[in-house]
Amino acid sequence: MIRNVVNLINPYDAGDFPEDISKRYKIPEADVIQLGSNENPYPPSEQVKEAYYDSLKKINRYPHPSYYELKNTLSDYLVIDSELITVGNGAGDILRYICDITVDTMDKVAIPVPSYTLYAIFAMMRDASISFIDFPGYEIKASEIPDSQLIFLCSPNNPVGTTIPRKEIIKILKNCSGYVIIDEAYSEFSGETNLDLVNKYDNLIIVRSFSKFFGLAGMRIGYAVGSSDIISAIEKTRPPFCISNVSQSVAIAAINSKDYYTGIKDKIISERERMVREIKTTDFAELYPSKANFILIKLKDGFDLRSFEKEGIIIRNVTGLMGLHGNHIRITIGEEDENNKIIEMLKQFNSI
Repeated sequence: MIRNVVNLINPYDAGDFPEDISKRYKIPEADVIQLGSNENPYPPSEQVKEAYYDSLKKINRYPHPSYYELKNTLSDYLVIDSELITVGNGAGDILRYICDITVDTMDKVAIPVPSYTLYAIFAMMRDASISFIDFPGYEIKASEIPDSQLIFLCSPNNPVGTTIPRKEIIKILKNCSGYVIIDEAYSEFSGETNLDLVNKYDNLIIVRSFSKFFGLAGMRIGYAVGSSDIISAIEKTRPPFCISNVSQSVAIAAINSKDYYTGIKDKIISERERMVREIKTTDFAELYPSKANFILIKLKDGFDLRSFEKEGIIIRNVTGLMGLHGNHIRITIGEEDENNKIIEMLKQFNSI
């Protein structure tokens, strides 16, 4: 019998993809601009390409279940003991593992909003008692977050783009008798991290991804850093072959070509700031400050997402997301010509 809780959960909405827009508006899929999923728009490094093709000869074999090569490479990159690192098939899988091993029926889970929808879905799957705390602009105040078995934080936040002040994070860690997850999927864009706190607080778990900074969204690689107890528990419960040989090889190659991706990050940040300057010349209700690879805009009434779709441009309509009040869109920072089209569309809308 399917558990009743499943019937209460709405499926995760990943938004539109190029093939969806192509079919809907008869636009060639290659001409669709995808700025709705916070992906890195630039191609992989040559080292990653070489690793990908070289690893294809291993696709008939299972990867080593310990993933020691990837963990050791991550250990050097993060300057963290490899025993404090676990890996998974994307950050989403890691979040699911953590919920499975830390949350029982009716345990308290706190989710400051607005934030990533999957946190609530995974907590609901555990029959948790969830508290959603509304923080406009995701300006977190530790004093307003109740003690819980699990607290989900996101820094930089998705969809707002802001980071959580260090002093508030430390207060939350000290006040929480359970565990605190900090989702740092976008941390490389902000230049801020809380990884060093893992050695001070046994209840802290940092979750990160190769999908954003390293541009490997299609390879599905995530990892977590935490105390030896929590990492050991995740290692015992995750599937033994959760990442393919191919994914492990390209992840290692991506870290080893970090300088290439740092250059891309600098381009993205420069384009983000240019877009902010251009959009500020309009009279939109609000443009949120961002330290990630996307921006969130609160629009005046009358916005129709289809005007972008008809032009073959995908952005994310997050209107109605818990914690956001009013019409909001989230725009991934693309390449210069893609961003120019977004700016032109927004200015056209503003003049209506």
